Formats: sequence, C-alpha cells, structure tokens
Amino acid sequence: MQDGKKLLLNSFWSSSGWSYNDISDEVFQTCKAQGYMFDPPEIITHDEYMKRLAKIVCSIDPNDVAGAFLYSLSTRSLEYRSALGSYWYAVAVPNHQWPDDKTYHCPICGWHRWSDRDQNRHSGFNVLNFERYKWGGVRHTKGQYALFDLEKFLLLPKVTPTDEDIKLFADILGCVSEMNPDKKVGELQKIITSKKIIKSNKSELQIMLDILGICGVLSSADHPCYADKFAPCDGSRDPVESKNDYAYPVNRWYARDGINLNRLKIVFDGYDIIG
Repeated sequence: MQDGKKLLLNSFWSSSGWSYNDISDEVFQTCKAQGYMFDPPEIITHDEYMKRLAKIVCSIDPNDVAGAFLYSLSTRSLEYRSALGSYWYAVAVPNHQWPDDKTYHCPICGWHRWSDRDQNRHSGFNVLNFERYKWGGVRHTKGQYALFDLEKFLLLPKVTPTDEDIKLFADILGCVSEMNPDKKVGELQKIITSKKIIKSNKSELQIMLDILGICGVLSSADHPCYADKFAPCDGSRDPVESKNDYAYPVNRWYARDGINLNRLKIVFDGYDIIG
C-alpha cells in the first residue's frame, strides 16, 4: 500500500513549491483510509466551535503536549510539534460570542465559517493537515486549525521525550544568550541554523519559534503571550516590520526580552530544561 503521508505531502508540494495539480480519486481514497485526507468539513457555527474547543482543551493533558513538542526535536515528527501552539492558544481564547449570521470571520479568535471554496480536495482539512505534517502547522492562532490540530493530536500515539530531546531544547534556548540585545527572532533562527542543533529547515524553525512565542516562552512584558493577555485577531498581532513573517507575539520579541522563565516553567512543567 502506498504511504498516505507521502501522498499528502506530494499532493500539495513539489520541488518548485506549492502544487495545485488535481488530487485523483485513488490518491484521495488512499490518504483518507490512512487518516491523512478528509471529506469536506462540516459547516458549524461560531458557538458550536467554541463548545468543541472548550471540550477538547479539557481532554488534553498539557504535559502530553509539552512532551510531544520535545519529542519532535530529535525525531522531526512535526505533527507532534504543532499541538503546543494550538493548545496554548486554545486555552487562552476568551469566552465570547460572535454574530456568525452576519459575517464569516470572528475578529476576536480568528474563527471563520467554511465556505463553498473549502469543499474541494486542496482546501478544508486537507491543506491544514498538509501544513501540520510539512511544517508543524502554520495557523495555530486561527480557530479552525487549533481545533483540528488538537482533535488529531488526541489520535496520535503518546510519546515520551528523551534526555537528548531535553538537551536539544536547552541548546536552542541557550542561543538567546548569544544574541545582541537589539536583535529580533530572525537572528535567533540564524544562530540555531548555524549551530545545526536539530535537523530542520528555515520554515520549520520559523514555525517552531512562532510556537514558542504563542506558548509564552519567547514573549515579553510589552507583548505577552495569549494566556497572559489575549490579543484579538484585529490587526494588533501584526509585526511592525513589513518583512517580518513571524507570528505574534514572537514577531515583537527582542533578545533583550530573554526567555520568559515563568512561562517556561508553566508550559514545560515536569521537565528540567534549564537547571
């Protein structure tokens, strides 16, 4: 039987970048049978989404999410890495209502109603799952992705990080001390890359650093993580530089802000990252 994960990745990506070639019935059915592709998403209301998000958060042990992130560092199993960002975003989403009969998008949490264009095989859950396996997610602070990611995380076999994983993470965080105080997260990515701490590429590292911002490890007093002060999806998350492609709040982080040790302790409770 063909490898569904490989088929998923090849359906969306080629050596030249994004691929928009038709996904055949054979490829779709093979991927669907193995849990890599899905039927068009069910259209739900904002209220239904909020209820499902609250329920899934209560179903997940944050230590499992932290352990999965650490496990991904040596294995490069990016589907395990993604959940850390989605979980800590979902935890922080405030209880709110939005008149979804008037709009397709909530400027508070980033939820949007699926539309007709999301019903083809290159859209909906399929592209979200591709991003999850390809880069460790992209849209952690978008309602649909966070819910999807966490629901799929619960289906993954549980994993336990090794001492090597914990050391790798400590080495990554140690790169912050080598930065000039006025440098931003892009410089941190370059240092991690130059040291070849983990097997990765620029896009994967960018998403990893986004996740560390979302959970608060790389956040600042002026621009805290969502759990400390929720930033609505109304433009306040945008970077100040036009060429900054990182997500909030790490897109506002400076090396002088350092590592948020309080958040590190909360998020990675039970793991001795920095002795």
